[in-house]
Amino acid sequence: MSATDSFLLLLLFAAAAGLGWYFARRTRPAASPGTGGPFSAEYFQGLNYLLNEEPDKALEVFIRMVDMDADTVDTHFALGALFRRRGETERAIKVHQNLVARPDLPRESRARALNELAEDYFKAGLFDRAEQVYAQVARGTAQREQGLRGLVRIYELQRDWEKAIGAMDQLVSISRHASGEVVAHYCCELSQEAIARGDLNAARYWLKRAQGADRNMVRGAMMRASIAQREGDHQLAVRLYQQALEQEGGFLVDVLPELRRSYVELGKAAAFERWLADALERHPAWRSGIAFAAITEGDFDDPVTRQCIIEFIESNPILTEILETLRPTLENDGGREAAVRRISRAMRRIAKVSPRYRCGVCGFSGNALYWQCPSCRTWDSTRPVTKFHFEAMLDPRAGR
Repeated sequence: MSATDSFLLLLLFAAAAGLGWYFARRTRPAASPGTGGPFSAEYFQGLNYLLNEEPDKALEVFIRMVDMDADTVDTHFALGALFRRRGETERAIKVHQNLVARPDLPRESRARALNELAEDYFKAGLFDRAEQVYAQVARGTAQREQGLRGLVRIYELQRDWEKAIGAMDQLVSISRHASGEVVAHYCCELSQEAIARGDLNAARYWLKRAQGADRNMVRGAMMRASIAQREGDHQLAVRLYQQALEQEGGFLVDVLPELRRSYVELGKAAAFERWLADALERHPAWRSGIAFAAITEGDFDDPVTRQCIIEFIESNPILTEILETLRPTLENDGGREAAVRRISRAMRRIAKVSPRYRCGVCGFSGNALYWQCPSCRTWDSTRPVTKFHFEAMLDPRAGR
């Protein structure tokens, strides 16, 4: 055990012992001469073991102290938490198991000890045991919210979405800090699994459940549109993709190419251009997202999109300088238009070697869209990247 941890634990025990002595003096008769002070020999023996880096011996001593004096229960919670923080989960489990086994432990302290024990099991990777203890805590009242949160965390890690729905529904019913919108993501995960095995009826069922949990969920609209495309219902796909963009314009990069494809399948490419022009009137901030999507996809050739690309290039001083440098050399090939196409191709190469998505909470980035961030475990915090990382030009893969 490090000197810092030992010193911290020494302070914890000293503070706990001091408080215990203070309250004992106020609530108990004065001790008779010769009966000893507030610090027992076992207490100092335990500290000696601890400071000499003999935690197993110290643990045995402190556990015996709990059996002797209920005033030290909080101190043992601190001891267990310290062991768990250091990764010594076996010792933390032993501390909390001993507390749970005490027949005279108050109901609230027992619930807290059970919850701490479940945390120990979780930290140790013993998810089955952690689930059992969290479920026991969730059946009570003193620590019910903590127990349900623990169950949700386990079910998410195990991808047991139906159990996660049940636990989250209970949690929402007792806590104003829990969001029922997460249930919509659980339903979408179940729908995604159904799509993977080819069961579109089950996929639609879970998407309907998701819509009931969060009517404005962009993920659900995107998934329903994708199913409509697979079944050849491009009219429905167009409506759902447009709905998704109205809910969250940050997904332009992902949605716009699919929306255009459905318009083309319907033989209505001109209608796509009219919709795009109207959308820009209502959402001017979409211009950079449209330009980014068009550059990375490479097959947008309508006037509205080309203008967005030109404005995107001219908004960057470096790209503007390159445009003006290239234009005279390409006069025979179209001048400005040819220069824009060449710059777009270069930026497309940059985009291919840059992260496509980034979490807005922790900054985790990658090339796959995770609706629950793998790093911070936050739901619905990841969005497509709509900026070019020019440092990627230094990556040799960018020229391939």
